[in-house]
Amino acid sequence: MNRNVVIALVIAILAAAGYWYFSGQKHAATAEAAATAAATTAAETTAAATTAAETTAAATTAAADTAAATTAAATTESTTTAAATTDSSTTAAATTTTTTAAPAIPADLLDPSKFDADKLAAAVDATSLDAATKATIKTAIDAAKANPAMVQAAIDAVKKAVGM
Repeated sequence: MNRNVVIALVIAILAAAGYWYFSGQKHAATAEAAATAAATTAAETTAAATTAAETTAAATTAAADTAAATTAAATTESTTTAAATTDSSTTAAATTTTTTAAPAIPADLLDPSKFDADKLAAAVDATSLDAATKATIKTAIDAAKANPAMVQAAIDAVKKAVGM
């Protein structure tokens, strides 16, 4: 009888140990899957942030190029007009007043604490910026809408593009 009791105890201990081992494996697999998912999400977020930063840099460069071209065209037009008329100071003043820049975006839309992506995107659409610059800036605004940590970068990109 002692032998039967010992065998029953050994079987019970093995069953408990097996249950404990396989339960731990299931939890470890679940934890590993969660860690993998978190790492994948972090990598996607980092890639999105990098893309948004590159897009913002490209928009800034495009806006600077556009501003330089506009300034050069205005300077050329001003010089041509001044040479054609006898009163160069009057012509220069007239040329300066007719040169227009992109309409200013209201300052309350450029406040990070009052960030509204939809209103800011609509204000960017209302500017006279080229389509590529608008698309780039709107991409940065959408990224900031999804990730609040990028709000200031998006607002800075808008400010640089419109010359504020």
